Amino acid sequence: MLLPDDLAGPVLVHFGRLLGRPIADRRALADLPASEILRLADLLPDGFLPALVGMLKGAGPGIFEKLLGEHEEIHREASERFFRRYMEMVLEPADLGEFNPLDAWLPPEMCQDLAFLASRQAFFLRQEIVHINSWMSSNFGLGPFAPGAQEEAWNALWTRVTST
Repeated sequence: MLLPDDLAGPVLVHFGRLLGRPIADRRALADLPASEILRLADLLPDGFLPALVGMLKGAGPGIFEKLLGEHEEIHREASERFFRRYMEMVLEPADLGEFNPLDAWLPPEMCQDLAFLASRQAFFLRQEIVHINSWMSSNFGLGPFAPGAQEEAWNALWTRVTST
């Protein structure tokens, strides 16, 4: 799935922070050496790998071939690790229940980055309350929230992460 443009900016900023240098756009991400992209993948939690793949898909053809083969032998393990982790996410067993977008696009460990979290507010508020309740309960021990109480849930989340 190609990552939407409105999410690309904050995601690129976060990726740049992890790598210690700015990444201007999808093309700049794709132009990084394969070893740097693989290092970025290692720094990301599993739930954030779809965002990386979504960014790379929008950067043009040949990027995945680059990750498969355009690196020294010392990076082969990182390449195999990246593709194995991503494949495990994509090929999850069908009996895991309903997909919760918050699990995939808002990893709880990323909530300490307040700039990133703030950039996800609109996304959070668009989610079904059942997904919000599940995610908030399992990750922060908050809720449940009544139907239509997305704003209240967001405020509770924001209060929790800013008070710790």
